[in-house]
Amino acid sequence: MHFLDKVLDLFFPRHCLQCQRTLPSHEGGYLCHECFKDLIFTGDHTCPRCGRSTTDAPSAICQNCLDLNPFFKEGISLFAFNHLGREFIHTLKYKNGTYLTEDLRKIFKHKAQKLGTLNQAVFVPVPLHFIRKWRRGYNQSALIAKLLKNFCEGTYMDILSRKRNTCSQTSLTRNERKANVKDAFVLKVNNLDASKTYVLVDDVFTTGATLNECASVLYKNGARDIRVFTLAHS
Repeated sequence: MHFLDKVLDLFFPRHCLQCQRTLPSHEGGYLCHECFKDLIFTGDHTCPRCGRSTTDAPSAICQNCLDLNPFFKEGISLFAFNHLGREFIHTLKYKNGTYLTEDLRKIFKHKAQKLGTLNQAVFVPVPLHFIRKWRRGYNQSALIAKLLKNFCEGTYMDILSRKRNTCSQTSLTRNERKANVKDAFVLKVNNLDASKTYVLVDDVFTTGATLNECASVLYKNGARDIRVFTLAHS
């Protein structure tokens, strides 16, 4: 930790997101060492399409992805969207949680082997409508994508835009989610390179409706190796 960070800790002490313990200067981020262990990380048995933890064989596609029949071929999700995982995402998304970047780097480092498959890929954030982005002040998916690009030595490309201010997906059924985001996204460039790996980045994978709609836009414009990355999976 730099000298300036130590000075800031002296006057503006950091507290753990979960236990509220005051964090020492040598312990960066906002999750203490003990609480970090409470994140329920995905193991070896995951759906290869979306990254959801499963009790099935490691190569078995989950029922959700079988029903979705997605345009993306692979997916990675790092931890479960419950307890601390939910609090972490909600802080990042709704509580101006841009200060959680050091914790995100720790999470990436913890799952470095899994993320190695994304090295030198093109990372594309799921876009917010400009009104929602203006109200929130930032796009959390773009924040994640930029950090992931650095970690995987890839490229960041903000090439999708949301042309409709769709309502929140939270309380919608599976079919309503699909209808809500249908034709909601457009590509901001002309064509995509079929030889490159494009990774769509979002915070949480629920049904995959939003990610799949974005993937369909990439596919229709020339991308062939399309993958998805989310921090959490509900």
